[in-house]
Amino acid sequence: MTSKPTAWLRLFRVVNLPTVPGDILAGAALWPCFAGCGPIWRQVAAAAAAGVFFYMFGLADNDIVGAKTDRGRPIPDGDISLGAARAARFACLLAAMGVALAAGLPGLWWTAAFALLVAIVLYNRTKWSVLMGLSRALNLVCGVAGAGTLFSMDAALLAGPVLVAASVWLLYIWGVTKYSEGEEADPARKRRVGVLVGAIVWLQLIATLLPAVRLCCFTFALAQLAMIMLLFALKRLLPKVSAS
Repeated sequence: MTSKPTAWLRLFRVVNLPTVPGDILAGAALWPCFAGCGPIWRQVAAAAAAGVFFYMFGLADNDIVGAKTDRGRPIPDGDISLGAARAARFACLLAAMGVALAAGLPGLWWTAAFALLVAIVLYNRTKWSVLMGLSRALNLVCGVAGAGTLFSMDAALLAGPVLVAASVWLLYIWGVTKYSEGEEADPARKRRVGVLVGAIVWLQLIATLLPAVRLCCFTFALAQLAMIMLLFALKRLLPKVSAS
């Protein structure tokens, strides 16, 4: 079976990928407000790249698990073989770990990343919407962990804002995921879900702007603006590639 290039765009919901780095940027913006900026851009960029690869891993895993039932997706439609999808899933996992190792991300990031991976795998097999919300919340925590460590003098100050931000992420994505149930049979709902999923970029931008009292926080906000521009560009260039 020869895989179609557009099928891979559909498998990885490429239109939706720009919403992922914003979780990392929002989490990373919390850290400098308490610990000082420092040379954290390398770690933040690596955490963002790893987050995208974990997200792609989850999307491939989701379609592999639902290969026999999810009509309208690339694998059951015969556009991508099951073997190719499994290889892509493994490659995404290796890429995430490779980026993290190359950047020397701290141990706490690996703990948060493992929890994220568990949440992704469990969601794909149970479809509990709360686990999807937890996955995006843990992605934000990976941003904090990638920028620094909670185990420091600033832990008490940082734990509260991180908990609040992660809770907002969890509740928002949980609600959107719950609302999306049955979207395949309702084109209007599917479109609304796509809008709601994309709207998280504005929440991410607000989260990066609120603590923008230092230059590095401001640059996180600029990076998030770039992600928003990329999201809209992809929606315009790839209108037939589903984002949900």
